[in-house]
Amino acid sequence: MHPMRNNFLLALALQFVVMPAALIGQPCAQADLKPAAQRVKTIQAQLIAFKVRDEMDEDVPAPLQSLIHTFKDALAELADAELHCASGNPTPKEIESPLAKLLSANKPVQQEVYDPKKPPQLDQIYGEDLHVKVTGDPPQLVLVEFDFGVACGYDAILLGYEMRSSTWQRVLRWQSPDYAEVLGAFGDFFRYVILPATASDGWRAVVAHGHPWCTSSWSAFDLDVVQPSSAGSAQTVLQHVNRGYIRGDIEPALKIVPEGFQIRLQTAMLDPEISRRIGIYRYRVSGAAIERVQPIANNGRDFVDEWLESPWDESARWSVPENLEALKATHAKIETERSSTADNSLLRNYGPVLACSDARAHFQVELDAAWIDSKGMSTPDTSTYFQLHEGKKSFTLLSTSDQPDRRCMGPDIMAKK
Repeated sequence: MHPMRNNFLLALALQFVVMPAALIGQPCAQADLKPAAQRVKTIQAQLIAFKVRDEMDEDVPAPLQSLIHTFKDALAELADAELHCASGNPTPKEIESPLAKLLSANKPVQQEVYDPKKPPQLDQIYGEDLHVKVTGDPPQLVLVEFDFGVACGYDAILLGYEMRSSTWQRVLRWQSPDYAEVLGAFGDFFRYVILPATASDGWRAVVAHGHPWCTSSWSAFDLDVVQPSSAGSAQTVLQHVNRGYIRGDIEPALKIVPEGFQIRLQTAMLDPEISRRIGIYRYRVSGAAIERVQPIANNGRDFVDEWLESPWDESARWSVPENLEALKATHAKIETERSSTADNSLLRNYGPVLACSDARAHFQVELDAAWIDSKGMSTPDTSTYFQLHEGKKSFTLLSTSDQPDRRCMGPDIMAKK
């Protein structure tokens, strides 16, 4: 996986931008929208004309960073003006259509015909394919999303508006900080759902996004729970998750579930022969507490893989308390081996997954190991055997050992194809 910088601390530094005071309390003038839209188009034209060294160039030089920043400001200002002009109880479509028309946005995708004689296009990389989408539940909440092309992907910005004192006021702005590499953009994918307000808490936005990259299908995604601003406080990040995933084959799916939310996407596996699996990130929300809960995997082998990949504070909750110290040692040992920078590298492959005779819910997962030297020579190492208990849409790790359990025999129920 390519190196990822931590965008989270930078994102926290983003200041909440309120609706310009000049708009609040003043009558709307539709004519005011055209200059705002023209400003967006002018900056967009500068982005489109910006020449990069190569169409797969992942660097974002300082002048381009400044243009992207200014472009997002202009988009937010136009959305502010449009919402200021919205009267009565408009539908999301009644807000989206004028914005799309003003910006000449939401154009259908045009298929390019490959021409080997045509030289690479070194502009029209940034700012193209502008889209606007409006969702929400007027008259309580309106969400405006803009996205636009960047190298090998797109970048996105999400704005949220509440009706206050008979006017729409912006209470949410979620976007990336400035980035020196394209992986800083919010938009290899961009999904969001709204956690409804409760008796004790207002609504919150759950936003998940990937990071564009030109040279690999392996990337990382961020998942953030964002509390919008209120009269006395700026917007706040209540939960942040950064994990790896694999792009392209399966579309990430974010949704509301009972007691919280969940995202499913494709993620990498320790075993390079299997390569990938479905990652499940499900969270229970109770007031200010947001906790990852099961299911975390579709089967026992995937559970072991996720148990090893997750931070120990999560893995500990999926382990039997009586063996916690021994399981923690196994978790730490394999984590250390995986992060080793020695000349020899450890290759791990999953062996048989077996049912056990003592209980229908007892299974054993074998994880083999071999050291690979700089010449590609393999030296087998000790295998690890994981004992699992399967519950209802859940698994619990019982123990690990370098010897198999004699009660676990028979055919491999997850034989590799």
